[in-house]
Amino acid sequence: MKRKPVFAALAAAVVLAAGGGVAAASLGGDGGTSAASGTGTGATTHERAGLAGTGADDTAREDRDDDRDDRDRDDDTRHGAGRDDAARHNDTDDDQDDDARERAHDAAEHKAEAAAARKLAAPDALAAALAHTPGRALSAEIDDDQDGRLVWEVEILDSSGKLRHVDVSPSSGKVLGAHTERGDADDVRAAKDLLTGDATSAAKAARAAAAKGTVVSIDLEEERNGYWSVETGPAEAEWSVALDGAKVTRGSDD
Repeated sequence: MKRKPVFAALAAAVVLAAGGGVAAASLGGDGGTSAASGTGTGATTHERAGLAGTGADDTAREDRDDDRDDRDRDDDTRHGAGRDDAARHNDTDDDQDDDARERAHDAAEHKAEAAAARKLAAPDALAAALAHTPGRALSAEIDDDQDGRLVWEVEILDSSGKLRHVDVSPSSGKVLGAHTERGDADDVRAAKDLLTGDATSAAKAARAAAAKGTVVSIDLEEERNGYWSVETGPAEAEWSVALDGAKVTRGSDD
């Protein structure tokens, strides 16, 4: 019975199954010898190459992900800056629109005041108010009353030393109403001291300033020994009228 070659073949198969390598078997005769050699280096090398390739792919993917994140952050930064610029631009446009609307509103208001003052000139409004409430006029101004109507509002220091407020209609020249005001005692004393003797009256100052435009307001000022501050419309020009001689100068600082 020649069993050794069979055993050798079986051993070679075991080596192949266990090591996964290359096996070689030499079979002899009755006294033949058997040899099996195998190595797992081929399979192990492929496995290492596969692992190395997998690591390189993972690193490449991570690099690509990092680059994509960086680009996304850059895009967010640019878009955020763009949105901020757009918001600032819109705010600036809104402010400019508000300013334009305010200027248009003021211009329309000044135009309406000048038109009302042309219907009844300041000297005539003062005369109507003083006819109703005798005294010394301290101011007159075209303004809205509580009902939203443009009227001449005249302030008078009456003969008893009280301040009186008289409204006169620019359309009819009639007094629409009057009431007593609570004035500052120092202001009342200053008005009494300034408007004495031949001091220029409010009506006289209004007539002098009328040569410069339509008088829409006149007010007694205490500075520099007193003067009349007059505004003409609709351009809102400011004038000073002296209490002595009714000289008219530009602005209230002359």
